[in-house]
Amino acid sequence: MLEVRAFRGLRYNKEKTGSLDGIITPPYDVISPEERATLGARSPFNHVHLILPEDAEIQTRYEVAAQRLSEWRGQDVLRQDEAPSYYLLKQDFTDLDGRPQTRKAFFGVVRIPEEGENTILGHERTFDKPVADRLALTAAAKANLGAVFGLYGDAEGQLQGFLNQMESRPPDGVAHTIDGVQQSYWRVADAPEVGRFLKDKTIYIADGHHRFLTAKTYRDEQRAQLGNRMPETMNYVLMGFVAFEDAGLKIYPPHRLVKAPDAFDGAAFLKDLEKWFRVEPVQTDLAGAVEKAPGECVIGLAMHGHGEFLLTLGGFDRTLLLGSDRGPSWRDLDVAVLHRGILERILALPEAAQHAYEKNVAHAIEAAHRGQPELAFILRATKTGQIRACAEAREPMPQKSTYFFPKLPSGVVIYALEG
Repeated sequence: MLEVRAFRGLRYNKEKTGSLDGIITPPYDVISPEERATLGARSPFNHVHLILPEDAEIQTRYEVAAQRLSEWRGQDVLRQDEAPSYYLLKQDFTDLDGRPQTRKAFFGVVRIPEEGENTILGHERTFDKPVADRLALTAAAKANLGAVFGLYGDAEGQLQGFLNQMESRPPDGVAHTIDGVQQSYWRVADAPEVGRFLKDKTIYIADGHHRFLTAKTYRDEQRAQLGNRMPETMNYVLMGFVAFEDAGLKIYPPHRLVKAPDAFDGAAFLKDLEKWFRVEPVQTDLAGAVEKAPGECVIGLAMHGHGEFLLTLGGFDRTLLLGSDRGPSWRDLDVAVLHRGILERILALPEAAQHAYEKNVAHAIEAAHRGQPELAFILRATKTGQIRACAEAREPMPQKSTYFFPKLPSGVVIYALEG
């Protein structure tokens, strides 16, 4: 059974920090080194100093973050709420088509599942290095400094009354973050109807798979070390919740920028594609052609020196191209056809090959025409039903199969695991 709770959040005290524009950030894993420098310069209290700390002369970056968190609590820069609360979030942003959008969410904590429980499901692979990094930070800071982004189903709008509290009074805080999003948040009282509604639901992780695995690993380590002395707070992880049905839930495709292999022959590549795809030249608006195409699997291709093409997969059994080692929910993905079928089988690139990702389709196409790199593959967005199907089938998608925008901000609220 899923258990979601209110909690006593740690929040930045605006009387000490000033404008929250200089405090709240996107999640750590989408902040570039240049953005990290910009954010760090905005305020000595910017949340980036906790989630992306820097080594000091005699301290590791994790020790720096832990000391800073402790100092900020002692200085009343961070203040813990006295009563368990939920934290509502409204995100106002402009989508990739230039249209204004609003998304509603809330922060709570959720009990970390035990082995064999299926209350929280992910759809992406995880890797050891980022988990080790976040685990060291969690162990030092004894806090969840950023939230897992979870999706739940609410077709009948049963939590709308709870979320609509944000319409009844001005927000407790507003921040304009570096990604162009206006983040407004409200602290609200514990609401038992939230836990009752979600107890029979499944949560699907949209973003934060490494944060979730970190929380589970940390819980397991502390349980092994402390046994019954482990604080109950360590059984939970900070999560931001968004309904699948929210009109502002936007999923964009991370288009692939691929360096051509050595001795690449573009004409021969097109011939190889024709064994599996209908290959049609596109004179203008490749992105529009991909979006409007009726095929079950359609991929756009921009190739340096050769032009632009629409690739429509034939109606054969996909195991012929993709193999049978993965299930049907995985084979249903356009991005799986691209990675296993085109990049690995036709281009003979290794599965572990690193590619660049670009959510702006125009930038991706322009990069290919400049030859930086030579190939751009334009994808359609993964559907929410496909995310659910892969999560339920335990079929991890290829890396960066989805790009949720906006991300949930970090620094609106912190979940202290001790104290």
